[in-house]
Amino acid sequence: MLERSLKYGGSKSCGCLTRERSYEAVAHDVLGKTFGDLTVVGRSKKRTKLGGYWTCLCTCEATASELVTGKKTHCGCKSVTNYAYVDITGQRFNRLTALYRVKDKTDRKGSVIWHCRCDCGNEVDYSYQDLVYSHLKSCGCQKKEHDQKLSTFLTHVGGTSLDAIQSQKIPTDNTTGYKGVYLIRGKYLAKIVFQKKQYFLGTYEKIEEAAEARKEAEQLLFVETAEFIKRWKEKAADDPEWAEENPVEIQVKRNVEGRLTVSYSPQI
Repeated sequence: MLERSLKYGGSKSCGCLTRERSYEAVAHDVLGKTFGDLTVVGRSKKRTKLGGYWTCLCTCEATASELVTGKKTHCGCKSVTNYAYVDITGQRFNRLTALYRVKDKTDRKGSVIWHCRCDCGNEVDYSYQDLVYSHLKSCGCQKKEHDQKLSTFLTHVGGTSLDAIQSQKIPTDNTTGYKGVYLIRGKYLAKIVFQKKQYFLGTYEKIEEAAEARKEAEQLLFVETAEFIKRWKEKAADDPEWAEENPVEIQVKRNVEGRLTVSYSPQI
C-alpha cells in the first residue's frame, strides 16, 4: 500500500472492509423475523454476491433474498419423509402385521427394522423399505405352500420335470414344424434341452435328418428317463425311507464318438 494512503486514511483494511460494507448495503435485516417454518436467529459467516446468509432456528442457512421473496419457507425437511418416525404399528402387508419397531436397528441402506407377525404365527424382522415397497407377502410360508401345490401337477425329479419332457407342444416361435429343429444360415440345427442344459445334436442339410437326430435324443433323454422315474416313484411309494436315502440322479455325458449317453441311479 502507498504510505500516503495509510497516513491520511485512504486505506483502512486489506479490502475486506469494503466487501463487508457492500454485503451490508444489499442485505436485508431479517434478524428475529419468521418466514414460514424458519425463524432467523443470527448472521452466518457465509457470503455471496447477493448478500450474507442467515442462520435460522432449524439450523439451515438461507440468503435474505430467498427469505423475503418466499423461495425458502422451511429448511427442506418437509420434502423428505423421515422413515425412522413413520409409525406402521398394526398395519398389514399381505400376511405380515407390523408389531413394533426394533430399537436401534437398521438395514444396510439405513431403513428401520420392524418386528412382524405372519398369519401362520411365525415372527420375523423386515425393514420398512421391504414392507412398503418390496411387495413382501409372508415370512416365506406362502412360497412353501406354492411349492407344495406345484408338486401336485409338476413332478420335479432328478433335476427335470416329467411334464416338460413328455410335452409335445411346439413353441410358437418355431418355424420348421419340428420341435428342437431350427433353420440357421440355410442349414438345419438340432438341439435338445434337458435339466436346464442345452445339448447340440449337429447341423444337417435336410430337415428330415435334423428331425431324426432330435427324435433319437428324445428317446434317450425323455422316454427312458420318464420310464426310470416311474419305476423309482413306484418303489418310493412303498418305501419312503428308501426314497429319502436314494434320490434320483441322472448324468448325461458324451462318449468318445460325441454321442449322448445317460446313466441313472439308484439301481432299481
